[in-house]
Amino acid sequence: MTRYSLGTTVGEAASLARMAEQAESAGFETLWTSEMFHDPFLPLAAAATNTSRIGLGTSIALAFVRSPWVTALSALDLDVLSGGRFILGLGTGLKRLNERWHGVAYGKPTPHIRECLQVIRLISEQAHTGDPIRFRGQYYDIDIQGWKRPLSPVRERIPIYLAGVREGMIRTAAEVADGLLGHPIYSLHWIREVVLPSLSRGLAEASRRREDFHLCLAVCCAIGDDVKAARRAAAATIAFYATVNTYEPLFTPFPSEVRRIQAALMLGDSAAMVDAVSEEMVDAFAVAGRADEARRRVSAYSDLADTICLTPPDQLIEPGEAETYRTRLLETFTD
Repeated sequence: MTRYSLGTTVGEAASLARMAEQAESAGFETLWTSEMFHDPFLPLAAAATNTSRIGLGTSIALAFVRSPWVTALSALDLDVLSGGRFILGLGTGLKRLNERWHGVAYGKPTPHIRECLQVIRLISEQAHTGDPIRFRGQYYDIDIQGWKRPLSPVRERIPIYLAGVREGMIRTAAEVADGLLGHPIYSLHWIREVVLPSLSRGLAEASRRREDFHLCLAVCCAIGDDVKAARRAAAATIAFYATVNTYEPLFTPFPSEVRRIQAALMLGDSAAMVDAVSEEMVDAFAVAGRADEARRRVSAYSDLADTICLTPPDQLIEPGEAETYRTRLLETFTD
């Protein structure tokens, strides 16, 4: 049986809490929040008090913009609030975003995220023991003594997933994390040719079994009776990501479209950016159309993932549109 989760980026904290209730009632396995427009942790605190079964996770929290201490304590608190339902999803984010928006050093993302994850695990798993917590690496030099968190954890180990797009980060997730969070613009081709082989190599290098690792594949999904409008909404999100150099390898099959999208970006013409997305690109990177077509298209991911994270289009469109597409996702994929 296919297991679904729901991805979110927009909406007030209160509406995200209501959304968690709706997703739980619809049989969704997990609700994921992102750091595009929100603190990713705060809405989950509200959602935790309104739900009892659904998993609650960050997809993603930016790993380098907080100290591992702060991230670990946030994870511990949310795991208590949710009764052991929290999943910490981390990602590096873009170099430009880290350095220009947050003013933090990016370094080399793969070794940086490895160390960050190690330190978060040390703190979250030992905070209640009173034992010294020490770590010395390239990016972190931690020495915590004489401190004990006066609260017992709900679980000995909170699951930590990593986000990855390219081979190196996917292998890293397979080696050190509990799961991989896929990007909403993975194409099926990218999943089969890059994600799955990289995952297998990383697991083998770490002598880990596939069944001990969770693969969550995200799908950008726009469902509507107005097929043209749904496809354009999906195209808007695709256009947004086609302007990001980090994602360039995913768009290799569409060089002329990407050139037109980037030219429109330089002119500040968002409508032209969306116009430049071809029908073939929409079919490659998203599921868009009526409910029956969406269910059929999404089923192609079922044998490739442990869970499928259904994510509405959310870039270069109005927040109300994203909310509408999210509602249609819940209606279409209710268990």
